Amino acid sequence: MDKKNYVVAIDIGSSEVVVAVGSMVEGGVLDIETIVAESCDGMVAGLVDNSQMVTDSLRRAKEKAEQQAGIAITDAYVTISGKFVRCARYTDHVFVENADNCISQRDVNALSERMRNVKSADGEVIMEHYPINYKGTSGSEMKTPVGSYSPQLSSTYNFILCDHQAKDRLLRVFMGAGIKIRNLYAGAAVIGESVVNSDEKEEGVAVVDIGGGITDVAVYYGGVLRYIASIPMGGSVVNADIRAYAGTIPAKMVETLKRRYGSAVMSSTPDELIQVKSGSRPIKPIQRLNLAAVIEARMSDIAEYVWSEIKESGYAKNLAAGIVLTGGGAALDHIADLFQTITKQEVRVACAEMGVATESLEKVASPNLTLAVSLLLRGAKVGACPVGVLQSPAPTKPESKPEPEQVKAEQAEQPVQPITPAKEEPEQQKTVAEAIAEKKNASDDWDEVVEDDDDDVAPKRRGWFGRFKDMMNNAFRPEEDMDGSDDEY
Repeated sequence: MDKKNYVVAIDIGSSEVVVAVGSMVEGGVLDIETIVAESCDGMVAGLVDNSQMVTDSLRRAKEKAEQQAGIAITDAYVTISGKFVRCARYTDHVFVENADNCISQRDVNALSERMRNVKSADGEVIMEHYPINYKGTSGSEMKTPVGSYSPQLSSTYNFILCDHQAKDRLLRVFMGAGIKIRNLYAGAAVIGESVVNSDEKEEGVAVVDIGGGITDVAVYYGGVLRYIASIPMGGSVVNADIRAYAGTIPAKMVETLKRRYGSAVMSSTPDELIQVKSGSRPIKPIQRLNLAAVIEARMSDIAEYVWSEIKESGYAKNLAAGIVLTGGGAALDHIADLFQTITKQEVRVACAEMGVATESLEKVASPNLTLAVSLLLRGAKVGACPVGVLQSPAPTKPESKPEPEQVKAEQAEQPVQPITPAKEEPEQQKTVAEAIAEKKNASDDWDEVVEDDDDDVAPKRRGWFGRFKDMMNNAFRPEEDMDGSDDEY
């Protein structure tokens, strides 16, 4: 086992399981050892609907990742997304102890302790909490409260909450796959790690992860994650609309059709006919403009929901760095143009790149892998994952020879058989082909041509082949040749 500090991240989405293994290298960047995506059934809008099916998908992805990375996966950082994940803000304050009203670290710690005592609503658990801002009595934000002057210190904390039942279902899946969850994060809370830098977070940026069944929204401002939301719509509803429009197309072909010919903007789509085939068999011709119209209608709904959540955050006017799209749904042609039209913001599509080693960028150059890579980066900040040694198949043992005493004992137990004279085996008759080959090897005159003294007879072949032919001719001579008769039957 090498001495790398491995980090393992697992993202279970509505359509696939992604297992990523990375290690930190020189320069503080992440080297992607392997990243595996396996199709997944049993998830509905981020919620485990069939734990056995999801566990089976996770096991398959885990085994592939283990074989490629050469390690045994025992622990991992994990994400969860869905409408059952939300954020809530809570504000509290403390009075500054110092008589001169100079805020100290003790005051900040006292406020943090009060926040740790905040209870979640029934049926929910607190996944994490952190301060969004600090303020004094003047109401202005303090970048660094320690050393500032104010008789009172207040802070607004962001609490990320998850439904207890949804979390328990996910825990059951990982227990079934033999993986311990080191930390569980909301997908929206980590998605920005690999696609936006610290300057963009400071200026204000929204990151939108369009997955199969969920669209996550994260809003950053002032260098802090201010708001998250999960919209229970994603690429799967677009696929369902395409199926409703062209019902004869097999479900497994819809995703390929959407990625290859689909567009989020009808006006930017060429007017041409697409011939859908299953193998060599034509299924149905589809007008590409109509396909784009179906996609644009549903993606417009998703874009409007996203913009509604951004406005709900209160930072819609503070997005100097615009909106960043990622996730599998962001691979659609002209998706950025559609979002820009609806939100009136600068929009770009991004894959994981921040904090990733240059040699590994090609491995993660697909937007559906962004969340897993972002989770690797978050996990690397917390600590490496313990890994095991990958067990190789046990070698087969050679059959042991019995000891002489054992042989004697076994022979003694054998019943005595009467001895009968051995019958002579009749010599096995050779086939014609075998005889020819044998004779050919034994003699050099196998096809010798001999001139006959009779001028009326053509030259005859002698040697063994000629003799063999004469023998066969004599054996199967017509009866009239044998008795000299010319009578007809």
